Amino acid sequence: MTATSSGDLIADRRYLYAEDALGDGDGIAARDLYAQTLERVPGWLPARFGLARALVMLGEVQAAKTAFGDIINDDPADLHGAGAWLARLMKLPAPESALSSAYIARLFDDYAARFDGHLVEALAYRAPQLLAQALDEVAGARRFNTLYDLGCGTGLMPLAMPARYTRAIGIDLSKAMLDQAAQKGLYDRLVCADLTKAMLAEPAGSTDLVIAADVFCYVNPLESALRAAHRLLEPLGILAFTIQTHRGNGVIIGDDLRVHHAPDAITDMARAIGFAPLLLRHESSRLDAGKPVAGATLVFERV
Repeated sequence: MTATSSGDLIADRRYLYAEDALGDGDGIAARDLYAQTLERVPGWLPARFGLARALVMLGEVQAAKTAFGDIINDDPADLHGAGAWLARLMKLPAPESALSSAYIARLFDDYAARFDGHLVEALAYRAPQLLAQALDEVAGARRFNTLYDLGCGTGLMPLAMPARYTRAIGIDLSKAMLDQAAQKGLYDRLVCADLTKAMLAEPAGSTDLVIAADVFCYVNPLESALRAAHRLLEPLGILAFTIQTHRGNGVIIGDDLRVHHAPDAITDMARAIGFAPLLLRHESSRLDAGKPVAGATLVFERV
């Protein structure tokens, strides 16, 4: 039994039919097919996770909450992202455990091969361009020694500002994404690691530019990452990033299962850590279902 196969061919076939039904919006068929799958392979996590999502689609919220909670209890690494679904259903401030590293790595490992085409063409992704433009505004012609690219993915950030830095280091949780980035040959070093742990492993004050393009929508809490970036940056170094936003306070898990931040709260947090705000602009970095996603670009200077 693996994450992609139950070890039972009939159960696997029913599971795939259930996934198709869920994708088509047929919650009743999906629920029944997942249940049939679990009759043959009781406890198989992918089918349990699918059944919980079908319950959400059918409006059986309490049953779905229980199902997601049980999945997390049986899979503390939360490979499937049950924590994000549960946080969304609870409609409470996002807990620290809502997005696990295992879930994020798996999500982008599965996405890597089609990432560039889908993100840029279908979703009109432009976070790297927004960040490059923001640096033009706050830093003028300044050339940086090191670009430290958090959540570098396949390497779209260096393409947006090739003449802005001398060397580049890319950090990502997804090995498959880093393999795609390596093929572009744009980084001097690539590291597969949690971004906060990666920054803490570097010498203090060893970087003058840290960038995170649409990465902090997978990070909660953000304070640890901001503190690590402050430690990593030299005095007057720049931290620039995009976020997804919401109209309320604090941090929530949105319907898209991403972390949505309140920009003013981030600015207050960054000031307390030792950053001076240089730019805050409300702008969308991509589309979702054909509509701009609410977001913001922020740039800080380490003081």
